[in-house]
Order: sequence, then C-alpha cells, then structure tokens
Amino acid sequence: MKIFKEFRRSWRLLERGEPGDRFERYYRSQQKGRSPLRRVVSIVIGLAIAAAGLILLPAPGPGMLVVAIGFGLLAREFLVVARALDWIEPKLRKAIAEGGRLWRGSSPLGRAALLLAAVVIAGGAAIGSYQLMFAD
Repeated sequence: MKIFKEFRRSWRLLERGEPGDRFERYYRSQQKGRSPLRRVVSIVIGLAIAAAGLILLPAPGPGMLVVAIGFGLLAREFLVVARALDWIEPKLRKAIAEGGRLWRGSSPLGRAALLLAAVVIAGGAAIGSYQLMFAD
C-alpha cells in the first residue's frame, strides 16, 4: 500500500539524520508537493495527539511518548517545531547516557534506593491523578 511505503520512506529519512539536524531536514523533505488538505489533516492529527499526551502526562503510562509522537507529526508541518526537536534531542540523549552511567556506577543499595524513589514518585503521580480526575 502507498501509505505504508511513504511511512517507511519517512522513517528511514528520520533514522539517517544526525541528532540535532534530523527534524529540520525531515521538515524540508516533507514540504515538496504536499496538498493543503493533507497538510491541514496532518496538523489537526498532530495537535490532537499532542493534546491527548499532555492530558495523559500526569497519569502513569506513556504520556510523554504520546506527546513526542504528536510533536513528531507537527514537525512535518512547522519549522519551529522541527528546530525545537532538533535542539532537545541531543540534550535528551546526553541526559539518558548520563543516567545510564549513574545507574551502572551505583551499588546495589543505590540502585534499590533509585528504584524505590521511582516507585514512590510514580505512586504519588497515580494518586494525584486519581484525585484530580475522580475526587468529589
């Protein structure tokens, strides 16, 4: 099918890009020969997914991933969003690498403390979300 072929081509283009330059190149490649209707539909879908992710953010689950997917769709249509993602991506990669080094350098007791802190924070977020959504 044509849509799957286009999706694979777009994904390969993103994969080949260098961190810090990937989304702006993707934006520029997507601007050639696109109909205005398709652009509007893409913007509406991207905004809806990003908004849903922002609403889901306090709840436990993949809220941040949903926001990222929404902004990825918006990066096809807005240069500002593409540049923002290009600015964020290297910083996020660096933070993840630093977290991995911290985890590998920690003792078993330190790892247990980090896991306990993560569980407490997630539990607090879950309770807070429940109170916001369902409390009288």
